[in-house]
Amino acid sequence: FGGGEWSPQTSQFYAAIKDLNIVQDFIRIETLSCDDVNVNHYSIRYIVDWLLEGTIHWITAHIHQGIQLQIISSHKDNPFTMDETIKQLQRLKYHPGFPNGDQLMCPVFLQDKIKYLRTLEPYNMCNATYMVERPRSSTHDIRFSKVEKDRIVAFLYNCSDEECGWVVKPPFVTCGTHFKMFQCQTKLLGHLEKFFTDDIHCIFPYTMIQPCMQNRREYKVIYIPSKQTQYIVPRSARCGHGTSFSSKPHTRLFEFVRRAVDVFREHCPHAITDGLFRVDVFQTKLGNLVVNEFESLDAVYYCGGRDKSFHVTNFLREHWLKHLTEIDIIQDLIVKSTFEAIKEDLPTPIKNTRKKRERH
Repeated sequence: FGGGEWSPQTSQFYAAIKDLNIVQDFIRIETLSCDDVNVNHYSIRYIVDWLLEGTIHWITAHIHQGIQLQIISSHKDNPFTMDETIKQLQRLKYHPGFPNGDQLMCPVFLQDKIKYLRTLEPYNMCNATYMVERPRSSTHDIRFSKVEKDRIVAFLYNCSDEECGWVVKPPFVTCGTHFKMFQCQTKLLGHLEKFFTDDIHCIFPYTMIQPCMQNRREYKVIYIPSKQTQYIVPRSARCGHGTSFSSKPHTRLFEFVRRAVDVFREHCPHAITDGLFRVDVFQTKLGNLVVNEFESLDAVYYCGGRDKSFHVTNFLREHWLKHLTEIDIIQDLIVKSTFEAIKEDLPTPIKNTRKKRERH
């Protein structure tokens, strides 16, 4: 399952397959993309069933990214809610491929933002975040209890240091989907109730509130720990507007990024951080650096310096090749393919055409 033929992750996965030098007759690769899911209205259960039909599964994109969740969930017996997505993915736990095991609960892979932000909160390494859970309701008209409203208002009051209002954004999405900014607490509360009321298929189990940053300049930092690679994706990659707060050689920024990833890995041992990883960083009004988001599979990594982008592209191929060769079935196919190649290189035996002497 991938983001499409031209997705960097998918294309480098195919390059890694080619590098295995497995005899083509030994393998068959079937691909399902986000576009296929949207056109055919496949449910998350269908996708996981399809992955389990293969000897090996491989996922090179966030499985819900780019999916028309509301349209697909509106079809009978075709839910594509985030709770259902997480539940269905766990069926791959003992199936060979990537990801499997506990990696299927990696909050960056799932884009379960509150979970990875909470690993950073005790270290003051992320923006203050309030998790607003979907209220229990017997009707579609969602209303918060007075207790919950008081808690939200208390958060808004205590987290107004930026003096720019607040932002409401749900998890599991990117590119500002459902992103709303507010200066008025009353309008914010009204929006929260409307957000959950409009989400009639219960796609989102929660949403989040954060202080809106006074300086909206965001640095998107590519970080590959195994290669000690760090660089900033240029402004063209939605870096926002505001005042620059880092300059070459970006020592403070890069050190913060390394520390944030180390903290995340320490408190989330099943996290997938050995591949492409991007850390999006803001600076608060007080001058503190904070993580806005982590991104992995769908991280934009192209930059003006061709060498850096080319280096990351090569790394992705090597990364997938490493994971592929760790699978027993792949190892067996490599051995079998090598044996076939040796057989082809051996000289053809010369047949003995002499007639046997007849015995009298």
